[in-house]
Amino acid sequence: MKKAVALVIIALPLVAYTGGAWYLGQRIQNSHDAQAKQAEGIPNVKLVNRDYQRGLFTSTETVTIELMGDTARALRAAGEEAIEPVRLAVRTDIRHGPWLGGTEFDAGVAHSGLVLEGEALELVRKVFGDRKPLDIRTVYHFAGGGRSELSSPAFVFDAPADDDGNAVKVSWDGITARIDFEEGMTRYTMSGSAPKLELTDTRGMHAVMTGLGFSGDQSRLFDDEPLLYSGLQRFTVDAITLDGRNGAMPKIALGKLVYEADIPKDGDFIDLVARIGAEKLEVAGGSYGPAHYDFSVRHLHARTAARLYRSFMEISSDPAALADPEAMRARMGPLMGPAIELLGHAPVVAIDRLAFNTPQGPASLSARVSLPAITPDELANPMLLIGKVDASGAVSLPEALVRSTMVERNKTGLRAVVGEDADADEVATMAGAQYEQTLQSLTAQGYVTRAEGQLSAKLAFSKGQLTVNGQPFNPTAMAQPVPAE
Repeated sequence: MKKAVALVIIALPLVAYTGGAWYLGQRIQNSHDAQAKQAEGIPNVKLVNRDYQRGLFTSTETVTIELMGDTARALRAAGEEAIEPVRLAVRTDIRHGPWLGGTEFDAGVAHSGLVLEGEALELVRKVFGDRKPLDIRTVYHFAGGGRSELSSPAFVFDAPADDDGNAVKVSWDGITARIDFEEGMTRYTMSGSAPKLELTDTRGMHAVMTGLGFSGDQSRLFDDEPLLYSGLQRFTVDAITLDGRNGAMPKIALGKLVYEADIPKDGDFIDLVARIGAEKLEVAGGSYGPAHYDFSVRHLHARTAARLYRSFMEISSDPAALADPEAMRARMGPLMGPAIELLGHAPVVAIDRLAFNTPQGPASLSARVSLPAITPDELANPMLLIGKVDASGAVSLPEALVRSTMVERNKTGLRAVVGEDADADEVATMAGAQYEQTLQSLTAQGYVTRAEGQLSAKLAFSKGQLTVNGQPFNPTAMAQPVPAE
């Protein structure tokens, strides 16, 4: 009796662990099945083969996907040039939880890598040797979702010379990344970095990028649109330099680059906001930084934008349409419905900031266009449309830059009248006087503000009326002489 009890005590944990491993393995397979189902709806991505072998404690999945295959074949059938379809095979070895090894306990762990053969395998060996070109370790959590850690090693590779004899040397310091995701990738966060990429060719071109970093925090907008997310993605680069050592191109240097793509969601609407900036921007020894370009499209109806996106993706990935321009034009028609519907929700398009420095001083520009609930009838009638558009903008430029540009233009016009043999100093004096007369006329009428070496103006367009610095704009008044004092 005591032996039987002891056997039961020993067997119960084993049975419980075995049952737990079977259950967790089933959960992981269900998750992979759902991901494969989502991939079926992605244009230009074809699931060629998927083999999932589930065991009690471990499982193996091998997936082969093809990118741009149907498109490439359709273009070739139509006699057009096309790149070869890309096929990728990925093998994933999965260990079911709850024990993952060492002191780690969770629902499961997987190691994924590329399956290579033939020419692809030979090329990868030339670059990476016996090392894996890509390694992904994924831990599945008991509560659902998980985290993936990705890495690719450093390498130095001498690419063969092209037909013109130009050879390129590539030096790459590797990349690492981490993605934490919820079940079904409904939400994820990511972070990663790549220390350095360097390219050098035999013609003297030298390019270096250092300190690449990226991060993101996004949530899926709709369950039926696996590629549409709201949230923020951010990329930073410490420095980029481009140098044509043979003199074929000027040296370009950028520092502290930032690119952000933000899609915030507010109820039924989303905004699309892009911000690009560089603290350092030098071209041929001239400094133009810091430089910023911020662009946005706001108040987009999210579901309508999703319909427009889906229609566009379907059209752009249709092999028959790509091979036949007439078919492509015919397929563009369905885009008009959701596009017009978007305009009916009063979107706002803006250049929020365009700013940079010049050798003469800072320059900046901003603009905003609001399209308040435009109807199809108004879209077809330009006069009705003009009456509804609401726009504004501001510009500020260094006067030294404006003056040099305008004076050179005036010189060209004067030489066309007085001849190329005219005295250069006299032409320059006359061109400068023309510039001053024009500028004084504009400032006297309030169209231009002249202060601290800058020329600036604020423009607004509303109800069909254009104003500049709050003054109704009269094009004929620009040619009037300066009022006598």
